Amino acid sequence: MTDTQSAFANFKHALKARYQCDINNDDLLEQHFNLRKLEEKAHLINAGDYAQDVYFIVEGILRVYYIDHAGSEMNQQFYQPGEVIAPMVSLTNDEPCQFYLQALSDCQVLAADYPSLREAGKNNVQWLTTENAILSAVYLKTARREAQMLLGGAEQRYRWFLKESPELAEQLPLYQIASYLGVTPVSLSRLRKKLDL
Repeated sequence: MTDTQSAFANFKHALKARYQCDINNDDLLEQHFNLRKLEEKAHLINAGDYAQDVYFIVEGILRVYYIDHAGSEMNQQFYQPGEVIAPMVSLTNDEPCQFYLQALSDCQVLAADYPSLREAGKNNVQWLTTENAILSAVYLKTARREAQMLLGGAEQRYRWFLKESPELAEQLPLYQIASYLGVTPVSLSRLRKKLDL
């Protein structure tokens, strides 16, 4: 099985398992999605770009981050295999992205032009259902993250992170996790000692 065939098999499995959608039309996927490989630290999106693509992660970890007024990077979200990244504000409003999307490891993604997918959905109920399920999942992930940042203190946010993403807690360096939690690496180290981790 080639890398591309394996990527499409992973995509179809994730659509069924994560998004409760079943795509039987391989031609639709092959027509719209292309396999892209990224080296660690490469960017798929830079702030100021007008996004055109949605991405399904086959391998690796990516992060969405912002640069604040002081020039510091602030992680907003992590994405891992089986997830879809869709920069919706830029895609739907034709606005430049305010964030960066960067590979934290060597990655493989399936990329598709969003306007073409939207057009395909007009004539394919199965794909339209899939698109709606994916966009709902993207929205819920973002909304959950915002609620956690607003409602929880540092310890609670870290506990949520450990519960929801234990594999990321093992794979990511502490400074990346600290940025995601909105604390300093020193504060995270103290918190980990308090929790006996």
